[in-house]
Amino acid sequence: MQDKSILVVSEKEDERTDLTQTLKEIGYNKILSAQGGGDAWACLKSNKIDCVISSYDMEDMSGLALLKILRREESVADLPFFLTHDAFTQIKVIKAGQIGVTGLFVIPYNEQGMKDKLIQALEKIKDPVVVQVEENLEIGIDLIEKQEFNKALKVFQRLVNQRENPEYYFNIGYIKTSQGHHSEAIEAFSKATQLDRLFVKAYEAMGRAYKALGDAQKSEECLQVAAEIYMDTDKLGSAEEILTEILKTGSNSLNVFNTLGVLHRKKGDTELALRQYKKALKIHPDEPYIYYNIGRLYLDMKNTTKAKNYFQTALDKDHSFDEAKQVIKAIDLGLV
Repeated sequence: MQDKSILVVSEKEDERTDLTQTLKEIGYNKILSAQGGGDAWACLKSNKIDCVISSYDMEDMSGLALLKILRREESVADLPFFLTHDAFTQIKVIKAGQIGVTGLFVIPYNEQGMKDKLIQALEKIKDPVVVQVEENLEIGIDLIEKQEFNKALKVFQRLVNQRENPEYYFNIGYIKTSQGHHSEAIEAFSKATQLDRLFVKAYEAMGRAYKALGDAQKSEECLQVAAEIYMDTDKLGSAEEILTEILKTGSNSLNVFNTLGVLHRKKGDTELALRQYKKALKIHPDEPYIYYNIGRLYLDMKNTTKAKNYFQTALDKDHSFDEAKQVIKAIDLGLV
């Protein structure tokens, strides 16, 4: 344990001191400290860190925001990351779990519990389900390299259709959180986010295999799923690369343009987002969700008049479009 380096992050000096002392008492001596998320990110870029333990609430950059940055960066995406707080609420547990926190430490600390969680994280003891998925993924990729595409696709199809997929574990996480079993919830969320990172690679590989077999439609479907997983996990650059790759094949898919619109909206580039949505409309002028997405974009731009027009068009195309009804009502009431 003494060779593992841990970065302690908190804006409060007394919290950093208490946590450092606790870590030393359970056998860790290589401890660095950072006064906030910004300092922590700088430290991570210039030092070899094996684990991060950060305060949940910080003014400069919250522990949650720091975790989100790490999970987006490939080089540190799998780094063990724990959050500390004196009272984790259900909402805080869910938010941390969705992003991929490794575990939670409640203040005052339970030394034995902390020691057990750190050993498991630092020794990279993986759940058998995650290990099995990793092995299947490697088998499938190896088959692709050997140009045995049909065999590879069978491996990947079994993998992505298995019962214990990311959504299954996310649901367990939500249930355990509602029951107040926060440690079990985080274990489930952690497994879900690990599987998400593996499943996205599987869908990418499936897309390449179908492309090699000349099945452009299946290839696009798999790559689209991969892009959506990247977007859900806030890896917008990776999502954009895949969507651009699909377009280079000559695709005129509604889904691709619509997803690109959502992606650019997330990035704050309203002009590019609008351009992609309008391309989608040229293909499917009667698709209500595109009008709805354009309406949301105009809401972002504080143009409620245009926004309402697009929401109304979405409702005209689909009279049961409840989301459109609700936002129109909110606009009329001056709530947005």
